[in-house]
Amino acid sequence: MFPRQDNIYEHKESIPYDEAQCKVWVDRPRQRQKEHIAEWTAYMLLGLCIGITAFFMVTIEEFLSENIADITQDLITKGRSSIEDNVTPWLFFAGMSSICAIISGLMTTYYGPGASGSGVAEYIGYCNGVNYPDFISIPTLITKVFGVTLAVVGRLCIGKEGPLAHIGAVWGVLVLYLPFGPDFKFLQNDEKRRCFTAAGCSAGVSVAFGAPIGGTLFSYEMSRPNTFWRFSVIWKVFASCSIATFTLALLSNIK
Repeated sequence: MFPRQDNIYEHKESIPYDEAQCKVWVDRPRQRQKEHIAEWTAYMLLGLCIGITAFFMVTIEEFLSENIADITQDLITKGRSSIEDNVTPWLFFAGMSSICAIISGLMTTYYGPGASGSGVAEYIGYCNGVNYPDFISIPTLITKVFGVTLAVVGRLCIGKEGPLAHIGAVWGVLVLYLPFGPDFKFLQNDEKRRCFTAAGCSAGVSVAFGAPIGGTLFSYEMSRPNTFWRFSVIWKVFASCSIATFTLALLSNIK
């Protein structure tokens, strides 16, 4: 019998995405041109961060996979003379794959539980106001990056497409709180964070498939039912997707 957890979401309220309408907010001093440039800068910086993160994941995956495969092949070559020695390569390959998978599972269970699942369903809920626990957090980002990479190296039946969408969504919020660069304080509200989350999700899908237009349309399809999507948002999202895809391609060619 599992213990009851009736109060696990007792203090979780839905996210109020509607912009606050009051005299103080409407009459606040604004520099519209400066804010417009800063917002576009934030979207482009978001694409850059996601492209670098995707390249980091691909590099680690290729390094671990190639080294495990090379060592296994060397053990197979050395063990061809006897049947008993053929067991060693299998034990090494299975052991390294199991270790990677176990580390991934432990990180998800004990360090970043918000990284469980692909992240696409959680993103849809978040865009519709569901305050999903730890959907946006640094432990979730770290667990998603390293956990997914190790799980792929461990030959688990998963892919990087959904997790990259979640990684992009997390970056969409974190980029607004970076300690360097332009002042993004006017973007640090629920309404703007949702737009940046959608852009980050799109950029994650774009680097997964190398398709910035497809990534933009994917997030549009996921976000359109809750009516926050605007034509101006599409161009900003497309900019993030293009920069993320170009950054990953450029770094891959340089390597």
